[in-house]
Amino acid sequence: MDTNLCVIIPVHKPALSDYEYVSLRACIIHLSSYPCFLVYPDDMDISNYTALKKDLLLKPVPSNWLSSVESYNKMKLDLAFYQMFAGYSHMLTYELDAYIFNSNIENTKAFDFDYIGAPFFEGYWEATPGSNFIKGCNSGFSVRNIQSCIQVLKGMEKYRFHWVLYKLFLSHTSSLRLKLNELTKKKHEVFITGRFGFHFADFHINEDVVWSEIVPQLFPSFTIADPMSALKFSFEYNLEKSLALNNSELPLGCHAWNKHLDFWKPYIDMES
Repeated sequence: MDTNLCVIIPVHKPALSDYEYVSLRACIIHLSSYPCFLVYPDDMDISNYTALKKDLLLKPVPSNWLSSVESYNKMKLDLAFYQMFAGYSHMLTYELDAYIFNSNIENTKAFDFDYIGAPFFEGYWEATPGSNFIKGCNSGFSVRNIQSCIQVLKGMEKYRFHWVLYKLFLSHTSSLRLKLNELTKKKHEVFITGRFGFHFADFHINEDVVWSEIVPQLFPSFTIADPMSALKFSFEYNLEKSLALNNSELPLGCHAWNKHLDFWKPYIDMES
């Protein structure tokens, strides 16, 4: 399969922290052979970023797209966002709490799936060594198939009638939703709970949960990386277990490393 990857670096403030500087420096070292887009509010000073990498491709977006965590999540569920990069086959999202260890993206299985990132464990950030994998991947350091995302977001319109039915008959009756979910053994959970309404209503769900858990129920052809493939790509939490499961090998990159400095300091160059 031909892959044409772009790197997306979303930022929302003009100054970088020390950790963000380390993150961006690693991105420059390992990803400069790909087009790297700085996605930023159109009214923000970006001189601190361009000073580090003068050939960053600039992609200003409406300031409200990056005004909050909720807005950022909505941006990554917006058809217009993916259409901005429709000339590429895949995008690598590189938030500045990510870190990449090498340039060997082709050696991972990143392009075998529509979406890959660090795997989810039960309990998410509170996962313990005894926690099992659950379906899904974190998006802070992730690769997704742009055309597949566009097809999904265009295809959501076919569920508008389902949304009308949900609003009329289920939205105000939590007991009925619970009973229906039990009777159907959660087979139609995404409709009964209204979680598919991320496209039709203004409520917050983390976009990586939408792509990992909700979209595959609506569009079964949309493929999420299996946990072991995801581990080769990225770690986020439950780090000791992740490393052991990955044969004591580092992944391509990681996310939220600055929250786990005791684990990552031996592997990450903090020197400027």
